[in-house]
Amino acid sequence: MLYVSTFFLRFAFASLLLLLAWYIPSEGSYSGLLGVAIVAVPYPFAEMATANMFGMVSDRIGRKRVIVFGTALAAIAVALYSISNNVWYLAALHGIHGIGAAATVAPAVAMIADHAHPEDRGRQMGLYDYATFSGYILGPVFASLIHHYIGMNLSFFVVSGILVFSAAILHIFAYTDSKAKSASSANEKYIDFSRLKEVFRIKEIGYFFPIWLIISTLLGLAITYVPRILKEGGMGDLHIGLLFGAAGMILGLLQPLWGILSDRVGRLPVMYYGVMSIFGVVLLLLFFMDQIVAGKPLILGLLVLCGIGVGAFIPAALALMADASPEESYGATMGLYSFALGFGSFIAETGGLILIVIVGSENAPMYLVYLSAALISLAMLLIIRFVLMERFQLKQKLSSIIR
Repeated sequence: MLYVSTFFLRFAFASLLLLLAWYIPSEGSYSGLLGVAIVAVPYPFAEMATANMFGMVSDRIGRKRVIVFGTALAAIAVALYSISNNVWYLAALHGIHGIGAAATVAPAVAMIADHAHPEDRGRQMGLYDYATFSGYILGPVFASLIHHYIGMNLSFFVVSGILVFSAAILHIFAYTDSKAKSASSANEKYIDFSRLKEVFRIKEIGYFFPIWLIISTLLGLAITYVPRILKEGGMGDLHIGLLFGAAGMILGLLQPLWGILSDRVGRLPVMYYGVMSIFGVVLLLLFFMDQIVAGKPLILGLLVLCGIGVGAFIPAALALMADASPEESYGATMGLYSFALGFGSFIAETGGLILIVIVGSENAPMYLVYLSAALISLAMLLIIRFVLMERFQLKQKLSSIIR
């Protein structure tokens, strides 16, 4: 039931992203990008600020209760979008929506970590990501259809209804957490930030959290600005939805495979491959944008080959975090996942807002590609640094054994 609920959560989220991108008024070429940026920023900020809190609260009162609360809060926020398309009103509601999202992501991943066997954890995280990407695949297609046939305001109520349905599924069918603890004793706290400090002391998490943050930022740039850029460029709403659905299909269907592969060959090789694949996609966009737009078969083929591995990082990294974390801190650890998503989106959307203001809406799309290239280059440097440090430490251990 958790995977079904996750699917509907992401389905609603992806639908909403496109609806908001079309809902915000525009007065000229790419001018709508500024409104998109203003509305987008509060969501990741709110998610980032509350993610770890909800993860730790779920360690105490149970995952299910927190997830149901977050889903219900998101449903209310989505229904209220229909009242007005004023940018500042939408921005405030989007922040409340972000709080609801934070209350769903960290406890959901922690629930999987609670019950998955270590040797099967990569596959389980892959299935979670598969449910996530399946929602992302079908959500945009659904949004484009309902927007086309029933209009904008009714579309918000439909998406809100999907979230209510998701909350109901969890409330009725998901088991109550047997490991939920009471915080009533004098020595227990609902929110204990010392546990979060302990999580950051874990070597793997400390090294890879910045890379996760970068990938979350790139994801935020793509899902926030690309739909509006395509719309302002003249592409129809239905075509945008179908394009996003097709792009997500490859990524989503491969997620369980990357999780299984990380169980077999190790987490780190799969994570390396994922980062290098994203690096290849960004480089192709940076240097061959004209050929891609023109539909050159060779460049498109290279783009597809690189794109196949784009989703490899997340399921392997999720499993690595669960492997390295003590069981009693799964909620706090997986709160980092939601925090990285929120903070990455916050960086993406705030950075996009600054770029749009500085360079102008018409020049912003190319500068967003430049920003993406700089970020993924930094991720590659961090990966190389980690590999070199691991080899150096291994060499030191071997030397000490020989002596």
